[in-house]
Amino acid sequence: MTDEERLTPIRRILVALDVSEPSLKALAEACALAELLDAELTGLFIEDINLLRLAGLPFAQEVSAILAGARRLVAGDMERALRAQASRAQRALAEQAGRRQVRWSFRVMRGQVAAQMLEAALETDLLALGLAAVEVARRAPLGATVREVVRGATRPVLLLPPGAGPRPPVLVDYAGGARAARALDLARYLAQESDGGLVVLISAADPKEAKRLEQEAADRAAPGTELRFRRIGTDSASLSRAVRAEAAGTLVLAGREARAHEELIPKLLEDNRCAVLLVP
Repeated sequence: MTDEERLTPIRRILVALDVSEPSLKALAEACALAELLDAELTGLFIEDINLLRLAGLPFAQEVSAILAGARRLVAGDMERALRAQASRAQRALAEQAGRRQVRWSFRVMRGQVAAQMLEAALETDLLALGLAAVEVARRAPLGATVREVVRGATRPVLLLPPGAGPRPPVLVDYAGGARAARALDLARYLAQESDGGLVVLISAADPKEAKRLEQEAADRAAPGTELRFRRIGTDSASLSRAVRAEAAGTLVLAGREARAHEELIPKLLEDNRCAVLLVP
């Protein structure tokens, strides 16, 4: 297989949108990435079916800090609020994409949030998710929606903590196998497009195995690729130390490694403020 055949460019990026600060920051980073890769950007706003069902219950109330009290929440109110949020999200997308001259589209879906994200992601090459500060606090687990998306995704998922974006240097954790090969290809593509070098983290306890993996990764790389290897252990702590030492801008993890390091991801995000790209 040729290098061109192995490498699947990112031509369609999906960014999950609402009107929260993390979402709007993720939108800005996704727009910048779409501009860099000459990709089309789709903004997705999901009308959470659980909120709509809650609004239909007789005991549902909305608490207002302005009115210093609570009032009955009705389904019509929630419908209007969601439509207003969708409009604001679309305007934000149009503004960001217009500024960078990025091709864009906007869609609204209704249902369970994670399920709708996964369905929409099937039509794209990459899904970008902004994370709230609480989701990257040390030792705090990822939110339920993010975990469900990460576990169920069949497309790469880009996790964007506050202040981070898909920037160089790009690091990829490589332990061999088909998933790791896909992660290596995508990491190499991002590194080349951003004019940065690629650091390949070799996860192997045995020196002979580490050497074999280095050769395997080098053979897969395109001629002229700026490639550097760093050997690490197979444990999560070794990965965290390497990411910190390399001042990573983007860390690429294969599916198996992503699940193995799931509890470490919030700590990686908090300690390093780097984007994490999970490749299924």
